[in-house]
Amino acid sequence: MSVSVVSPVFIGRREELASLATLLARASDREPAFALIGGEAGVGKTRLVRELTGRAADLGFLVLTGQCVELGAEGLPLAPLVDALRTLARVMAPGELAGVLGPAGAGLARLLPELAPDGPGPGPEPAGAAGADRHKGQLLEMVLGLLDRLSTRQPVIFGIEDLHWADQSTLDLIAFLVRSLRDTRVLLLATYRSDELHRRHPLRPLLTSWERMRSAGHLELLRFDRAEVTAQLAAILGREPAPDAVDAIFDRSGGNAYLVEELAGAALGGDPADLSPTLRDVLLSRVDGLSPDAQRLLRTAAVAGRSVPDRLLAAVAGIGETEFFAGLREAVENHLLEVDPRGQGYAFRHALTRDAVYEDMLPGERVRLHAAYGAALARDPGLAADEAARPAALAYHWYAALDLPRALPAAIDAASSALASYAPAEALRHLERAQEIWPRVDDAPQRTGLDQVELSARAAEAAYRSGALNRSQSLLAGALAELPEGTDPVRRALLLERFALAQRDAGRAADAVTSLEQALALLPAEPDSRAHAVVLAALAAAHMRCADLERSAEVAQRAVTAARAAGAIGAQAEAEITLGSTTAYLDRAEAGLGPLRSGVRLALEADIPATALRGYINLSDVLELLGQHAEAAQIARDGLELALQAGLARTFGSYLIGNQAEPLLRLGEWAEVDRLVSEALTELPEGVFGATLEELQTELAAVRGQYDDAARRLRDARRLVGGTTDVQFTQPLHFSEAMIALGRGDLTAAREVVGTGLAGAPPSWAARYAWPLVWLGLRIEADQATRYRDRREPVPAAVTDRVADLTGLAGRLPTPAPPARGYQTLAAAERARAEDSGEEAAWPAAVAAWRAAGEPYPLSYALLRQAEAAIARGDRDTAAPAVREAQDLAERMGAVPIATEAGALAQRARLGTRPSTAEEPETTGAARGAADPAAGADELARFGLTEREREVLRLLAAGQSNPEIARALFISAKTASVHVSNILAKLGVGGRVEAAAVAHRLGMAPSVPTERSH
Repeated sequence: MSVSVVSPVFIGRREELASLATLLARASDREPAFALIGGEAGVGKTRLVRELTGRAADLGFLVLTGQCVELGAEGLPLAPLVDALRTLARVMAPGELAGVLGPAGAGLARLLPELAPDGPGPGPEPAGAAGADRHKGQLLEMVLGLLDRLSTRQPVIFGIEDLHWADQSTLDLIAFLVRSLRDTRVLLLATYRSDELHRRHPLRPLLTSWERMRSAGHLELLRFDRAEVTAQLAAILGREPAPDAVDAIFDRSGGNAYLVEELAGAALGGDPADLSPTLRDVLLSRVDGLSPDAQRLLRTAAVAGRSVPDRLLAAVAGIGETEFFAGLREAVENHLLEVDPRGQGYAFRHALTRDAVYEDMLPGERVRLHAAYGAALARDPGLAADEAARPAALAYHWYAALDLPRALPAAIDAASSALASYAPAEALRHLERAQEIWPRVDDAPQRTGLDQVELSARAAEAAYRSGALNRSQSLLAGALAELPEGTDPVRRALLLERFALAQRDAGRAADAVTSLEQALALLPAEPDSRAHAVVLAALAAAHMRCADLERSAEVAQRAVTAARAAGAIGAQAEAEITLGSTTAYLDRAEAGLGPLRSGVRLALEADIPATALRGYINLSDVLELLGQHAEAAQIARDGLELALQAGLARTFGSYLIGNQAEPLLRLGEWAEVDRLVSEALTELPEGVFGATLEELQTELAAVRGQYDDAARRLRDARRLVGGTTDVQFTQPLHFSEAMIALGRGDLTAAREVVGTGLAGAPPSWAARYAWPLVWLGLRIEADQATRYRDRREPVPAAVTDRVADLTGLAGRLPTPAPPARGYQTLAAAERARAEDSGEEAAWPAAVAAWRAAGEPYPLSYALLRQAEAAIARGDRDTAAPAVREAQDLAERMGAVPIATEAGALAQRARLGTRPSTAEEPETTGAARGAADPAAGADELARFGLTEREREVLRLLAAGQSNPEIARALFISAKTASVHVSNILAKLGVGGRVEAAAVAHRLGMAPSVPTERSH
C-alpha cells in the first residue's frame, strides 16, 4: 500500500502569497502585472503557483498555464503557449472560442490545429525581408490581441513555468507581452530555476531589464526553515514527526521542499540516518522499490521527456495491457508520475526525478528506446501529443538514436514546422543540426530534395528572421562558397541580395552596396527580369543608407522601370518609396511625395505590409521635413495601426512611434510625446532607434528647463547611437547638449558643442538638422555680445567673426519648407541682436515665419525677443501683447525657461501681466551671468554700486515703482528717486526698464518684498 509523500497542506510562503495577491488585485483593476518567481529546483515554485491559481480561479480568473520543455530547441517551440491554447479550447464552447480568437484564429491554428476545424491558415511567407519581418511579429500581436479580448470577459492569468528551459520564441513572446500589455485584466506569471542560469544564459538579460519595471513583482523563493520542514513532515505523516527524524531530514534536504518529500518517502520504512548520501540515490530510492514492470515504464517514459502520451508510451514499452496499466498505477500511486490535465498522458511529478531515471540508464538502452520512439511516431503520427509536436519529436529521437539518415530529413521538416509556428530561432537550430549531419549521410540530397546551397540559404533565412544578422551573413557566405563559380548566375545574384540585406541591417551599408553591385553584374543586361528589379531596389535602398542620394535616386528609377517590365509589384513599391525619399532630400521635397504615396498604395494593394510600413515611415518623415506636422503625425499613426494588424509593431511600429512623436513635439503636444515615447522606452530599443527616442526625451527635458534629466538622457542616447557619424542622429544630439549648456548659463560650453555639431560642410539634405544648430550658435553669440555691452565693454572681434561665419553658413543652407524659413528668420534676428542694429524689423519677421510654420515653441521665443526689443525702444503697446502670448504659449507647453523669462520681463517693465505660474527651471536666465565662466564672480561690482543701490536695483528689477521701493526700504520717495537716478547714471542706461534688463542679464535676481506693518 502506497503512502502519500505530498503534503496535503500548503506550507509557509505567507509573504509571497500576499505579494502575489496584490498583483492579482492590480490585474483585476485593469493594471496588467507580471509575477516572476525564481528559486532552485524543488524549492516549491510549482506548488506556490498552484496555490495562487487556485485562489485566482475562485476569484473568477481564467487560468491559462503552460510549461517549457526541457529539450530546448528539439522540443516543441512555444510549448507553454500551445498548452495554454489547449486549455482554452477545452474550457470554451466552439462558438465562444471563435469569438475570442477573432482574426488570430487561423494563425494560432498553426500551433494547435484543433483551434481551426477547417484547417490552419496559410504557411510561412516566402523568403525576403518583407515576409521575414511580417512573420516575425505576427504571433506576438495575435497573442496580445487574444489576451486583450479574453480580459474583457474575465481577468486572466497566463503562466509560463520553467522559463529557464524556454526556447527563444517563448522568451520573445513573454518579453513582448510584459512590455506591451496595457489596460487589460491580465497577470503574467513565470517561474524559473535560479540555479540553472549560467553567465551566458539567454534569460539573464531579460531578468535584468524586468528588475527595473514597476509592474513586475520578482519573488525569490528560499528554502524552508526547520519549523516549516517540521510542519511539512507532520502534514505528510499525519502526525508529529520524531525530533531526530526532523533533524536528519532537515540536515539532508537543506530545507528544499521536494527533497523533504523524497526523504520522507524513503524514510518511512526505516531510519532516516541510513539514507544514501547522494542526491541521485535519494531520488531513485522510491524507484528502486517499484516492480520491474513499473521501473521499465518509468525508464521508457524518461526517454520521451518530462511528459508522454499514454498511447505512445504503450507502443514503445511493448508490454501487455494488464502489465502496462498495473505499472502505471504503481508509478502514479507512488507519486513518481501524474496524469496530465487532459487525461491522455503522464508526466513526471518533478523534472529532477526524470533526470535521475534517464541518467541511470545504460547508453545502449537509451539509444534503443529513442529509436523505438522514432519508429512509433513515423509509423503512426496520431501517437504524438499533437501534430505540431511530431516533427520536433522525430528530429529529437532519431538524432538521439544516432540514426543520422533519418535524423537529417526530420531536422529539415522540424525547421519548416518551427517557421510555420513563428519560431525562427528554433528553425535555425534544427537547420544547423542538419548542416552538421549532412556530410555524414551519403545520399543527403536524395533524402531531402535539397542541395547544400539551399540548406545554407534556408538556415540563413531563419537566422535573418530571428535577428541573428551576423549568423545570417556567415551562412550566406557559406552558401555562396558552395555554389560553383560560373553556374546559375541568377541564383548567385539573389543569394548576394539576401547577403546584402543582412549586411545593411547590421550597419554595413557600404559593404551591402558592394555585394549588390556584384549581384547586378552577374545578371544579363537584357531583358529586365524580376531578379533585376529585386537587386536594383535593394541597391537603391543601400545607397540611400550610405547618404549617396543622387546615386540612390538614379538606381531607384532604374529599379522602377525593371519592376514594371517584370511585373514585380513588391520590388516596384520598394523602389518607388526609395525614389520618393531621395528626391525629397535632394531639395525637391514636394516632388518626393508622389512616388512615396504611390509606393505605399502599391504595397497595400499587393498586401505587402512590411513594404507599406517602410513607405509610411518615409512618407511621415518627408511630411515632417516639409513642416506638415499634423499630417506627418497622422500618417505615422495610420502606419502604426497597420503594424498592429500585420503583427509588426515590434519592428516598423517602433520607428512609427518616433515619427509620430517628433511632429507632436513641434506642435507643442508635449504630454502626448511623453506618453508615446515613455511606453516605447519601457524596454529600451537598441541602436539608433533607441537613441532617437532618447534624443526626443532629451530635447523635451531641455526646453522644459529640466537640465539634469536632459543630461542623463543625453548620456543614454549617446551610448545607444554608438560611433555613427550620420548627421540625422548626431546633430539633434548636439542641439540638445548645447541647449542644456545654454540653459545652465555656460556659453563657452554651448558654443563648443555647436561648433562640433556643425564641423565640416553639412550636406544640403541635412539642412533640416543643421538649421537649429545655426540658430542656436547665433543666439549664443548674441547673448555674449549683449553681455559685453551690458558691462560697457567693446564686443571682441572673435564674437563678430563667429557671427559672420554662422551667417555665411546660414546663407548656404536651403529653405525648402516653413520650419527652415523660420530658422532663417531667427538666425537673421539673432545676428541683428548681436550687432545691436535692425532688431525692430527682424523679430516681427521671425514671429510671422513661425506663425506660418505652426510651431509654438520657437514662436514663443520669437515673441519674447520681440517684446524685449519693443520695451528697449519704449514701444509698450507692441511689447504687452507679445510678452503675454509668449508666456501663455510657454506655460501651455511646459516650456518653463521661456515662461519664467516672459513673466520676469513683464514684471520689470510693469506691463500689467500676471507673474508666470511655471515652475522655476533648474538654472534661470537671471543666473546665467554667474554661471558663465567668462562673466566673473560679481558682474555689478564694476559699476561701483553701493549696498543700498543694489537693494534699490533688485526692487527696480522686480518692476517696483519709486513709492513702492520707498515703502519696502523705509525711505522717502524722494530718496528712492535719487537712488534710482544714481543707478541709471552708473549703469549708463537711459531708463529704469533698461536698467532692470541689464541687472537681469548680469545675474541679479529680482526681489519682491513682502508687506511690512509698522
